[in-house]
Amino acid sequence: MASRRMVFMTPIERNASIDVVKRDLDYAVYGDGAVLVTPGGAPVASPKLRLLEHIVRDLTVAEPGSLTALDVFACEHDVVEGEPAAAEERFVSALQTDPVAARRFPELGAQCAPVDIALENVDPDMPPLFFLYGGLSEALGKATSYLMEHGDQTALSDFAMFSALLLQTFRDMAPYRRAGILVLAERHQAGGLLPFLLLAGRLGPSEYANAIMNIEWFRHDAASASQRFRALRDEARVVVEYVDVCMAVSGGEALGPRAPEIIARGESHHVEFKSTLRLNLHTQKNDPSITHASLKTIAAFLNSSGGTLLVGVRDDGSIEGIETDGFPNDDRFGLHLWQSMESSLGGCACPFVASRFERLNGRTICCVTCSESPRPVFLEAKKGGQEFWVRVGASSRQLGVREVLEYTRLRFKE
Repeated sequence: MASRRMVFMTPIERNASIDVVKRDLDYAVYGDGAVLVTPGGAPVASPKLRLLEHIVRDLTVAEPGSLTALDVFACEHDVVEGEPAAAEERFVSALQTDPVAARRFPELGAQCAPVDIALENVDPDMPPLFFLYGGLSEALGKATSYLMEHGDQTALSDFAMFSALLLQTFRDMAPYRRAGILVLAERHQAGGLLPFLLLAGRLGPSEYANAIMNIEWFRHDAASASQRFRALRDEARVVVEYVDVCMAVSGGEALGPRAPEIIARGESHHVEFKSTLRLNLHTQKNDPSITHASLKTIAAFLNSSGGTLLVGVRDDGSIEGIETDGFPNDDRFGLHLWQSMESSLGGCACPFVASRFERLNGRTICCVTCSESPRPVFLEAKKGGQEFWVRVGASSRQLGVREVLEYTRLRFKE
């Protein structure tokens, strides 16, 4: 499965009518009256309007044959979320044939740029930056520093440890970030390490492009080298910008403390764990009372001093993962969460809630961060009526009518 080539999207005709259209549960990109689909058959749709608007803008200005945000979207949905095992195989395969990694692990047999080409065979007008700055040694140095920060010294001398550490980090990345790595690895055929370093923030687009030129400079004359450099840099920018937009619309990957830090501190007045959002783990059926339990916690945080709900984390701090809930992707999980909040807590509560996804141990958790609400937030009860919840210690407590009147008088300004 990993050897199958990735299919890139067919460029949109310049005169095609393309737009974002609102549907019942999400938005979709339409081209000439029909929903665009990925090569794997997934509709180009999302509840995140800003993301689709970005894709449309990118398609509108892209040159024929160039990489676009739609290619990364397609990889995210067709490969990363549609075939997660195949996505990991692709990444490992790219590492095994990586020319940068081959400098440290020659036993791989991966092809590096020849070092014995006679200087008289090199175009004298070749830009010197391809030899002086951002070479393979510098890229390998950045990989080494990354490994030393996130692993141990063994990974620097053992390729099995090296690839295992990078694979685990790859698994813990957001789906759109993993998609960016795979797209660039397939598109530029320069291994998996440089795309990984780019999407891990260790290389910028120009540094990424320059490192690849250090691998393939001998194939170019001065004119084609400059053209190739610009193409590599611009396509790296396309991927980085797509990731930035995805991170922004998902609330950001690093807003507030990261999930491991929160989990390590355990449940408290400001932190609560929930294994699932809708699945009852005892009956293995979707249960509205499970969703209601998460909404109670959110309401209690809003009515108190704020807090964080981690969905996909068991009471003991071990990782269950939102995958257990059975949603096809993170977007659908988020859509269910936000629709549940809006219908049960009211739209006025939503501006004080933010959600994001984090990957831990190969699983996904949802971090729901609640600010202190300036007005009372009531939860629609399962049997009708309304409930008022607050945090008391490390749990949520429902107040009676008389308590609500007294609490709201003291807690909220008129």
